[in-house]
Amino acid sequence: MQTFQKTGRLFTDSLIRPSNVTPYASGDVISAVTTNDHYTFGVALSKSIAFSNVGNMATIVGAILHSSTSVATSVDAELWLYRTDIAEVADNSAFAPTDAESLTLLTVVDFPTASFKVNSTNSSCIVSIDQKFFMGDESAVFFGQLITKNAYVPTSAEVFTVDLLIEREGW
Repeated sequence: MQTFQKTGRLFTDSLIRPSNVTPYASGDVISAVTTNDHYTFGVALSKSIAFSNVGNMATIVGAILHSSTSVATSVDAELWLYRTDIAEVADNSAFAPTDAESLTLLTVVDFPTASFKVNSTNSSCIVSIDQKFFMGDESAVFFGQLITKNAYVPTSAEVFTVDLLIEREGW
């Protein structure tokens, strides 16, 4: 008789956007200030540490997008999650992944404006989801690019942190 187990891990990464208040248009990327870097989740984890039971399917069961600021209109964002590293794109530039990058797309996580919880100093968008994707066995490292889906006026040096709770099924 086979025993079925799920192993879950929390993956977290942050980036600090540039020190300006240049508005974003829908479809622009949010990238780190000096490196144009995107998110890397689980970079310090090996496959055996990240998921003790190897399987090819994983499920994002929850995600949180934290913003270090509280603004009148929160960002409406998507996190495009890839299984291989993607090209760095300058902050506030149009998102245009290559065909080769698109072939490594795992899933897209929505962080809608209406789901943000805002207090006097910061805000968070908490989403409960059930997004299954093919993970493969090569690694437990994921790469993500945050994309705006609305006209968004940021705060200077705003910090965006993403938490992903991912379960992987294995036998």
